[in-house]
Amino acid sequence: MSAVHAPALLSPSQAAPHIADVFQADRECTLSVCEERAFKRQWLDVGTISLVASRQSDVKPVTLIRHGAYEWQLPELDSAVAAASALLGLSKKDDNRRVFQALDELASIATRIGCTHPRFDPVAVGQMPFRRSTTIVVDTSGVLQGALDFVARFLHPAARVKVPAITQMEIANQGDRFLSIRRSQRTTSSVRSQELLEHLKSQGGQRALLRVELHADVEVERTYLLGDPLRSAFSQDREADVRDLNISSPIRSYADRLIVEAARHHQAQSGPAHVVRLLTGDQGQARMALAEGIRPLFFTAATASDVFGHRLAGQTFDPFSGHIREVPLTDLVWELATAFGSARLKSDSATTFQVTAIGDGLSWAPYHAEQDLLWCSHEESSPSSVAPKPTPVAVPDQRPPDTSMRDDVASTNRPAAARPAFLRFNVARLFRLVCVLDDLVQVPIAQVNEIAGASVSEYRRFLETGGFVTLGQNTWTAHRATAVLSAALRNRRIEEIKESLRQVPSFAAFAVRLGSIPVGEPFDLTELGRGAPTYRALGEVTLLCASISHRTVYSTPNVPELDAFARIAANRFHMLDRDYDGLVATGEWLEALIREDGIHPEVARQQLDACSEAGLLRRSTEGSTPQLRFSDHYVHVLRVDTGLPTVERASLYRGDYLIPGKASVSLRIEGPTQ
Repeated sequence: MSAVHAPALLSPSQAAPHIADVFQADRECTLSVCEERAFKRQWLDVGTISLVASRQSDVKPVTLIRHGAYEWQLPELDSAVAAASALLGLSKKDDNRRVFQALDELASIATRIGCTHPRFDPVAVGQMPFRRSTTIVVDTSGVLQGALDFVARFLHPAARVKVPAITQMEIANQGDRFLSIRRSQRTTSSVRSQELLEHLKSQGGQRALLRVELHADVEVERTYLLGDPLRSAFSQDREADVRDLNISSPIRSYADRLIVEAARHHQAQSGPAHVVRLLTGDQGQARMALAEGIRPLFFTAATASDVFGHRLAGQTFDPFSGHIREVPLTDLVWELATAFGSARLKSDSATTFQVTAIGDGLSWAPYHAEQDLLWCSHEESSPSSVAPKPTPVAVPDQRPPDTSMRDDVASTNRPAAARPAFLRFNVARLFRLVCVLDDLVQVPIAQVNEIAGASVSEYRRFLETGGFVTLGQNTWTAHRATAVLSAALRNRRIEEIKESLRQVPSFAAFAVRLGSIPVGEPFDLTELGRGAPTYRALGEVTLLCASISHRTVYSTPNVPELDAFARIAANRFHMLDRDYDGLVATGEWLEALIREDGIHPEVARQQLDACSEAGLLRRSTEGSTPQLRFSDHYVHVLRVDTGLPTVERASLYRGDYLIPGKASVSLRIEGPTQ
């Protein structure tokens, strides 16, 4: 027996548990799309989705879905063309160019969500990421083919985005063409293939603009629609005086010209040091920009042959920093549903999850776009309470066996010192040294001294007491525990970092002391003596504690669920809004969560983003003058730069900590919207 659930409006975060139900019985599911009129309510298979987990075999499917731990295997291009042609009713003699164009749009979808990237001009790549303020003017090809999402994802905030009005108008015109075909009564194969192509372009382009405006941190500027004295560009001029000039013919590149004029207008209003680039994948547009003194940011779009027959991963690398980027499976399903009309995941056990963006009888309201809501329905076969365990990927250990007398991973058999020494060193240098030891295994003492500086003995004692290294006459030799800690640092796996550092007696004693302190009770760092700054930083990067002042920290053990955090965040905000003006200093709100609720700022930052995405809270920042008297209110946070861990100071009283790219000092939180 199967249970069919009625369609309901869900956001991507709300839909993730339901998608996980599809993977309960099978690790691999079929991904299909449907354009109800073009395909006559039949489904086109666009590949399979398989969940992938490494090492940890007990990870829940919903966690893998949210963190992009999946692979999308697309079918071969020839079979996809044949299947799409059959659904459109095209025979072998019919022109199937629109089918190839439609499959090219599927490659653009993969680019827009970040599973693949557009290919930029080599000179432009060499200048990325931009070091000084740059304005990117976007044409229609940049929106449709994923280059706008690339700029918003990787080049912001140095790159500011400007969308000319004519770009939005072109996408709106594509939408009008799609709807006019949809409302017509013609159902020939040629009309159906044209409807499919217009559906993909118009709805995919509108979603790209909405996503950047509503669901990304990038700030988008708009331009007014520049006109042209040549009225004949759109309509024929019937004045007798100018009839002989032959200027009544339509100008085909008029829209391209308006986009270039928008870039020139912004260039004229900007300072001489400000850079204006035109983002385009159109060669004619790029040549026109060059002729007008505008540097194009030229790219080549991904095509169907680039993705079909290939396997795309949901976890990719940031091309500039080396950070691991996660593309949730819900992003892929939402994008496909918007572009085609419907998308479906189906397991071998007939459990399905369907997302629909357009259809007869389905309503729409502006808040659907603001909260990224689509109509979802799922059908369950025989329910199973046993979740599948993704196959662990075995990683052989090429490191030589440890010959020391101590255990490298667990410290249960190691006698702890009664009064461990709290050391003083630079935490960022420690993490760098750990990564170098992991890379080289044996590091000459001269190189260790170069990294550690004058405090090399402090680093030696910390790493040696934790079982991370063995000291030779002229070298330091890394143990297996070093590789574990290095991998956790490079991938910002906080729990693994915490467990690795607990092998050091001094850090373990510090963690135990923090764990014994009730939430809201301050811990005086002067108890740690000269090592107070070091262990404060270690505690903050591992989310064990956060500071209100230089000498006092508070334990931060709490990681509430989204619903609970939304209530806590809203309550704290309203308690601090003493003037009832709807604004509270960002640092004041974060410090209240530290002191009163035991929530670390990094946890608050992540939960606030998740609550905003789920529609549980609305947050924004206002004001632009930093409060310099609070410049010493910061926490140490772990970041990864070019594949190596680093420790940064995050100012609590700057809005860009909560909302990147916005350095406003006042926070507004509007209560739960659902």
